[in-house]
Amino acid sequence: MSTMITSKFKSRDGVHDIRYHVWFPEGDPIGIVQIAHGMCEYARRYSEFAEFLTEHGFLVCANDHLGHGGSVNDPSELGYFSPENGWENVVKDMHTLTKLMKKSYPEVPYFLFGHSMGSFLSRAYTTWFGSELTGAVYCGTAGPLKGGEAMLLAVDAAKHRHDDTYRSETLNKATFGSYNKKIADKRTDFDWLSRDDSVVDAYIEDDLCGFVFTLNGFENLGKLLWFVSQEKWFSTIRKDLPILLITGDADPVGAYGEGVKKVFNKLISYSAAASIRIYEGARHELINELNKEEVYQDVLNFLNTYI
Repeated sequence: MSTMITSKFKSRDGVHDIRYHVWFPEGDPIGIVQIAHGMCEYARRYSEFAEFLTEHGFLVCANDHLGHGGSVNDPSELGYFSPENGWENVVKDMHTLTKLMKKSYPEVPYFLFGHSMGSFLSRAYTTWFGSELTGAVYCGTAGPLKGGEAMLLAVDAAKHRHDDTYRSETLNKATFGSYNKKIADKRTDFDWLSRDDSVVDAYIEDDLCGFVFTLNGFENLGKLLWFVSQEKWFSTIRKDLPILLITGDADPVGAYGEGVKKVFNKLISYSAAASIRIYEGARHELINELNKEEVYQDVLNFLNTYI
């Protein structure tokens, strides 16, 4: 069992303290993996994956984003980023964590692993702070923006009637309501996350998971997706930065593999050093899937290749 510490640093929003965790390997780390968690969850959900990486010599760190986990001052703030520059503040908070780690381990190879919304944040991070990285893994990412414009229009309409802390069940359903449509024997609204029922049940029972985003949260999500879907994003990726895209062919977020293939092909068209792995039958949370050991090993192989 690795040692884990929990601490905090001041967010770029100037208001919140960002909670983060560090998992240490037994000896000196051979590399560092920074994890960016997804929407409506938090960093500690990655503990098992982090333990696996520490067993293989990696130090792992992860923070709870603004509006998530232990980085809120009150539960009412869940799903709310900040009044201005919301997603940008989140990416800059991720960079603060990078700087904290590099202060102690300046010469150690540094990787970024982002899941779902965390993959969008990681994609933005890669263009802003890519010089910090040895490699990046985008897990459960989405294809080029399709519903984002509609999301932003819906948010704008709702903001005429409500403030940006309002939680719209209508908007939430429009965003996620179709995600279960290809699952034959649905048990819950969150079956699309994983084929492992225990994972889905734990997610549903967790007060820090599955909440409805505020209008502010949806607006920032839409703007973030727009940012990483632009030609400029693809063209400004470091050409020599190894990037691994991983997805399941039963993941609705990545359009069942097709959206992620589009991102991969676009990266390749810009001469990026990208590779892709699509897992048959796997749903959205690959590190919590029935074939998670296979996913863990593939990520480890990628990391070891570039140490």
